[in-house]
Amino acid sequence: MQWRNNKTRFGALAKLFHWTSAAAFIGAYIVVYYVIWFMDYDTQPESLLVLNIHWILGLLVGFLVLPRLLWRLLDVQPEEPPGSKLEHWLAHVAHVGLYGLLILMPLTGYLGTHASTDFGLFSVTGFNETALFSWISRTFDVTWKAFEMPIDVVHHFLGKWVAWGVVALHVAAALFHHRVRRDDVLTRMLPCSKAG
Repeated sequence: MQWRNNKTRFGALAKLFHWTSAAAFIGAYIVVYYVIWFMDYDTQPESLLVLNIHWILGLLVGFLVLPRLLWRLLDVQPEEPPGSKLEHWLAHVAHVGLYGLLILMPLTGYLGTHASTDFGLFSVTGFNETALFSWISRTFDVTWKAFEMPIDVVHHFLGKWVAWGVVALHVAAALFHHRVRRDDVLTRMLPCSKAG
């Protein structure tokens, strides 16, 4: 097993970051839509237990993004496949959008959460109980409700209207490369592929 990337394949660590982030991101969506569609958020305390899973997965995405970006900067990146400058520019913009989501979704999710996230062995305090929010509240004379509302609007807007499109384009581009271009863009990131 090769941990580092080379010019033709991603290494095991890059794949681990990619697929763990993807699974946590998609899992967070599945959980929150389960709560929205099948549970009564306002009256069922059980919904908070299920939402805790959403918060755990969201924080996992957030915790992974910094080491993932650092590894991307430190390790060699596989060569770009043949294509036009426009295609390469669009791929770059799409990756920036994906990383933006991996940062903004967990950040706005945490900043708008007023309950602790229970990981079992430890918990992460809700942002409303942190010293940073206490300072923000005193300095700008803002209540939790006034602070939380616009943060939630951004989080829900990104989740409902932006993330689906960005992720769908990412998947469609990978499938386009695999089925139409018949290059190795998809296979070099698959967990079972070996670094060549």
